[in-house]
Amino acid sequence: MTGSVHIIDLPGPVPAEQLAELRAAFWGLAERCEEARVGSYDLDVDPRQLDARDPERQDENADGGGGVRRFTVNIAGPGFGDEAVFRAEHADDPDLDARIGFTPTHDVVVATAGRDFVDRVMIARLTAIVQEVVDGLVDVNIPTRLLDQVRGLPGVVAVLDEGWPRVFGTAEFLRAWTVHPEFRWYALGIVHLPSGA
Repeated sequence: MTGSVHIIDLPGPVPAEQLAELRAAFWGLAERCEEARVGSYDLDVDPRQLDARDPERQDENADGGGGVRRFTVNIAGPGFGDEAVFRAEHADDPDLDARIGFTPTHDVVVATAGRDFVDRVMIARLTAIVQEVVDGLVDVNIPTRLLDQVRGLPGVVAVLDEGWPRVFGTAEFLRAWTVHPEFRWYALGIVHLPSGA
């Protein structure tokens, strides 16, 4: 899947109680929820369930016009599968313990094939829901020009500005970021603001 991806880094495995809570949240949210294995879910979610609309559009397509969107949510790490993928994703991490308070042993990847504005709002809000259940910190790549605006948002725990900048934060950060004025340009993949914007 090559659309939008968010990663939640975890300091340990997801306990059975949190897995049950996550399943319940998905069943209450999704029009379709399939669990391929423990900790791996395929979801179809209507944008209205996540209050995902494009504020620039006032027509009937403000929610993207495409109906439900498909997402995958996948817990990786020892005991959950995809351990090699998890190790490869984190192989080049700096010493995160000193920066975020733990070294990730597991993560949750939330992904969708969609790349439009509504998809980006949906994935951020779905990731926030998952994060409120499993804890951990979301790890989001942010363009350098946006770091100063993002750094001051609620829920930001750490900013790594070497290489491609990364922001680590809570669900509160994700929710604040989706309503920030700069989020639109970030979600549309526009790194430099167009003239007059």
